[in-house]
Amino acid sequence: MRDYRIRFRRTLLGVFWFLVPLFTLIAIALFVGKDIGLYGAAESGRYLLRLVAGLSLWQLFADAWLEPMRLARRASGILRSVNFDQQILLAAGTFSALLAFAIKIPVLIAAFIWLEPTYDPSAWLLPLGIMMLLAAGAAMACFTLPISLALLDIRYAMPFVQYALLLATPIFYEPPENGFLFWINHYNPFSYLVPPVRDLLAGPPPVLPHAFMAGIAVLVMLIAGLHYFRDKIHLAIAYVGR
Repeated sequence: MRDYRIRFRRTLLGVFWFLVPLFTLIAIALFVGKDIGLYGAAESGRYLLRLVAGLSLWQLFADAWLEPMRLARRASGILRSVNFDQQILLAAGTFSALLAFAIKIPVLIAAFIWLEPTYDPSAWLLPLGIMMLLAAGAAMACFTLPISLALLDIRYAMPFVQYALLLATPIFYEPPENGFLFWINHYNPFSYLVPPVRDLLAGPPPVLPHAFMAGIAVLVMLIAGLHYFRDKIHLAIAYVGR
């Protein structure tokens, strides 16, 4: 019984530290956002809800992208010595991303109960949106995982690239109607992935034809990525340890 309690406490502590980065980003955005004009005095509740939903969904996408590279790094010895289907790394990364998102679901539920958003009929499409983000992350992993095995600099640079893309995607702020940032948001493909799925949760309703086209693009990219991954992964494994 005592061992069970110890394991339970360690699990709770692990979940707490797992959620610390999310809460840190939210706190910084709330305290600084009003001063730099990210939201008005009467919009803090709506901004918080959209921020929690947006960051949670972005992390789902980022984990599906980066987790396969982390797993491949830890399994480098197995990759060199055991012949198995390396696509299992992509599947394991996707499952890890989905599990991490499941841990955040109570935070999302608490935010929705507290802030009482209006229900949108298109919210039933949320599972499809989550699948699209997982597929987009897996597609990115298909291209970057083989390169990261051969080039360590790529592997270590990916988290910084992920945060740069996060700032270039309108999650912390509403997309402006003109100016330099407008063009960054407009030509950033991730602006058409995460924000529409967030809008299914926190509103306003997304433009469904645009979201449908984004889903088709993700599917095409995933098919091309899997073909590239199967073609290049054995060559990349040959460079492991060199």
